[in-house]
Amino acid sequence: MGLNQEEKTELTRLGERIQKTFIAVKASLAHEAVSIGGFSKLLDYNRSNSQRFFAACKASNGLEVLLELPGTQALALLIEKVTPFIPTSLLGQLNQVVRLFSQCLKRHAKSHAQLKRLISDEIKTPQIHPQEQDKKAQLYYAAKSLLKFSVNEVFCIYILRQNKNDPRFLQETALISKSGIQRDAGAIPFVQFYTHPHPEDFEPPVNITCRSKLNSQAFTLGVSKEFSTSGFLESFSTYSPSNSGLVFDPLPKPNCDVTFVFNNPDEVVNPLNQNSPCSSTSLSIKNPVKKLTMLVLLEKQIDRCSTVNIGCYHNNQKVEEGKLRASDMWTERFPEFPNLSITSVENNFAHSQLDQKQIDKLRYLLEVSDTKIQDFICYMTNVDFPIWSSTYRIYFEHQ
Repeated sequence: MGLNQEEKTELTRLGERIQKTFIAVKASLAHEAVSIGGFSKLLDYNRSNSQRFFAACKASNGLEVLLELPGTQALALLIEKVTPFIPTSLLGQLNQVVRLFSQCLKRHAKSHAQLKRLISDEIKTPQIHPQEQDKKAQLYYAAKSLLKFSVNEVFCIYILRQNKNDPRFLQETALISKSGIQRDAGAIPFVQFYTHPHPEDFEPPVNITCRSKLNSQAFTLGVSKEFSTSGFLESFSTYSPSNSGLVFDPLPKPNCDVTFVFNNPDEVVNPLNQNSPCSSTSLSIKNPVKKLTMLVLLEKQIDRCSTVNIGCYHNNQKVEEGKLRASDMWTERFPEFPNLSITSVENNFAHSQLDQKQIDKLRYLLEVSDTKIQDFICYMTNVDFPIWSSTYRIYFEHQ
């Protein structure tokens, strides 16, 4: 018998909470404890268990944290060993998460080894929960009816590479394509949000064509002529500096498509140059959406020193660029577990998991941004009925 959705959510959230506490413990210790050997020597703590502690700190998700954890006796000994070295408040947090782990272990398995087997089986073969998909579909149709607004499909691509002119930052280039935008009379206008600080000299979004070439060092926000309904750019009405939103109203047709192209040269911190534990990309579901496909192309040089993670969170969480960790967000995580895979980009995308329209849009973004696909790893997630008013975020935790 595998883990059900509720058990998986509980275990994932607990693992993220333990990881956050372990990372804080490690940060509180003397500099000589930053390595496994130094940690073991300073605390007079078994080297194998020290290795498990460090592995739990570096795990890419909450379930993997629980796979890496030392046993309950070793955790009790860890508390004893770190007591003289860490603040009282942090010691209280460590005691609490170890106690919660022991209680969780008793509820879900007869031993730590059995819990590890359950988690390993879930990671290898995730359980399908049709009832959860039905609930998400019901939320989509209810929100669509209530808001009189819906989008059939959102397809987005993010390219992350080092900024050649300013090594402090990564250059982020993005394509966000929304197909089947349906807006009934009385619904709110169509608004496209973006995260880059609002430029003082902002003008309406620019017209991007297949012949365009993005200036890699300039913030750019444009509408693709080839992949947008005719007249969409002309329907631009105004912008909101307070929430960085572009307003399009009225739309040219009852059923529209639009593709936006963004270039952000100075927003995402470069982990190879700065002390940044994590980079991330995200998409917020502001309107009811039937299907979401999200790609992140990460430069191989960055990918080699990173582990990847994905989560679905409340829309209202605050993210401080350069300091965020996935484990910090455990309080905001929804019981939603999108799959994340690597999609093939070799042999002219012949074996990729994308349909032809998506491949065409990917090629388009590569062309206008002058990107050589062979320099990147491509991560992909597909979500049916993404949760309305949530944010899907892909993390790259840097070692």
